[in-house]
Amino acid sequence: MIAAFVGLLVLLFATACASVASPKGWSSPVEGDSVIVVAHRDKLYTVDPADDLFASLLFPPEPNVEEIDTEALYGNPVVVGDRIFVPTYDDRLYAIDFDGLQVWSAPFKADGQLVGGVIFASEGDDADGEDPPGTVYFGSDDGNLYALEADAGIQSWFFPTGNGIWSTPALFEGMLYVTSLDGDLYVLDAETGALQWKFGTDAGIASTPVIDEAERLVYVGGFDSKLRAIDIDTQQERWSFGADNWFWTTPLVVDGVVYAGSLDGNVYAVDIATGSLAWAQPFETEDPVRSAPALAGGVLVVVDRGGNVYGIDPETGADVFNGPIPLPDDVLADPLVRVAPGDDGEALVETVLIVTTGGELYEIDPQSPRSRELPVQLGD
Repeated sequence: MIAAFVGLLVLLFATACASVASPKGWSSPVEGDSVIVVAHRDKLYTVDPADDLFASLLFPPEPNVEEIDTEALYGNPVVVGDRIFVPTYDDRLYAIDFDGLQVWSAPFKADGQLVGGVIFASEGDDADGEDPPGTVYFGSDDGNLYALEADAGIQSWFFPTGNGIWSTPALFEGMLYVTSLDGDLYVLDAETGALQWKFGTDAGIASTPVIDEAERLVYVGGFDSKLRAIDIDTQQERWSFGADNWFWTTPLVVDGVVYAGSLDGNVYAVDIATGSLAWAQPFETEDPVRSAPALAGGVLVVVDRGGNVYGIDPETGADVFNGPIPLPDDVLADPLVRVAPGDDGEALVETVLIVTTGGELYEIDPQSPRSRELPVQLGD
């Protein structure tokens, strides 16, 4: 059973990558102070939000004198002050500056590809210096969750799960929440890596857990086609919601509702109090949904794997874009919501940045979604 499941998972991942020998990556845009960092395939770019999102190659730098080969970038990097932590498909975590140069003596090498993202936890109020005090956490396909000292890349501890980790850990009240392809949610002491408790499911989990601090719930979507709400205090399932295919996306929690797309081609809005559908019916897309939903300008923005962008009324599930906006390539990466100046240069608007597998970066204003095309080409 487990072997068959893992085989199916590898097949799906290979399809998403085009081929195992030629992975494409699906890292999402992330924002730092006055800069946006965007990946395309095996390269990382900085994008200037003040200059029509002009993109510049960051990493590996040119000339690539160290002959760095990241293979592909899947997991989201994190920007901390003047440092960027970059997980790569070639088993390594790099710490670089904004010149693309390494700031550790060497990258940290795991025993498996890094598919999930990295998070940073500060140890003090000053996280803007050259050597940020704190810890970076990330998982690997080798099944381990790693904790490294952020200033030097020295391993503090690691925790082995029963299978690969393709998700990004979440941190809440000194505890790390991490999912594994073994089907379990693990809760670890962030300082020591000691297991505090775990919750088991019937199939693997590749989605990032989402913490609902107000309700003290953690939401987990799995390959058993269920979205679960797990009570942090009782460590028991409060409810589960079933779809017709896998949940491989990061849920979004807003005002008592959790939103999640599924590989069955639907977007679901689930009432947190009851675990039942909050809309009259799911919102149907043209293709499976792997990327996370985003809320911007009061509109729920969802993009399916085929690159179709939808605007949804978060209260009713109605289509507010009057049909999808088609992008020219597939989309697997999560979108980024950013606050940008409006046309008058004064009022601020929330826009959504979407990167395609072809390397185009699009900015969409949900209030006037068809008024501006801003494709920024990230590479060949």
